[in-house]
Amino acid sequence: MESVSIILPSSGKSIVVRIDRKHMKTSRLKVYPNQSVQFSVPEGISTEWVVDYLGQKAEWIERKLDLFAATEGYASTNEIRNGFSIKMFGEDLIFSVSESTKSYIYREGRTICIGNKNPNDQTGLMKQFENWWRKESHVFLEERVNEFYPIIKKYGKPLPKIQLRKMRTLWGSCSVNREVVTFNQYLIKAKPACIDYVVLHELVHFIYPNHSKQFYDFLSIHMPDWKARKKVLDRDVVHGL
Repeated sequence: MESVSIILPSSGKSIVVRIDRKHMKTSRLKVYPNQSVQFSVPEGISTEWVVDYLGQKAEWIERKLDLFAATEGYASTNEIRNGFSIKMFGEDLIFSVSESTKSYIYREGRTICIGNKNPNDQTGLMKQFENWWRKESHVFLEERVNEFYPIIKKYGKPLPKIQLRKMRTLWGSCSVNREVVTFNQYLIKAKPACIDYVVLHELVHFIYPNHSKQFYDFLSIHMPDWKARKKVLDRDVVHGL
């Protein structure tokens, strides 16, 4: 893959931007939490144009990189050990790992207690934790969907099924035809108010499939402060975006 280097205006640091030429009509610039930057462009765009555009966007890229660095604690958990933490519902929860003949995992206050026959087996602990996390996510998100469902029920819309996925660029998506809402399994790292925004956003799509003015007007009626909630979500909870 082609790449170019740009200089960040404030730090003077040089970073490499991957250039992905695709059969597409518009360009798309993405900055990821792992500090990588990718610029997807139409196949016929010249390298000179790419370099010039990235130079104009250097300040924006630097702000995004700084934001991800400042909110690194929201990144996916790579290790599960005593004293390590993870965000859940906007709170820092601490892992407490113990050796046990019987496997268990539960939350007690702000502690996630985990018992395993081999507390040093990171692969086993991660599998155990992810199974528990997905169950907790599904229960909570199903509860929130049921809470907001009456808003769209009166328009003759069926109660959608819930799916969870690891997604890099979305907090949620919906398939109107399949009657399914898919949530990012890391969404429950966010505060409940932010989670509710994503839930309602996806449910409203069953009435307005696109992001039209009518969609946002309807969303504003039922959640007047949705912009503030979205701002917190975008600023503080950055895993996979």
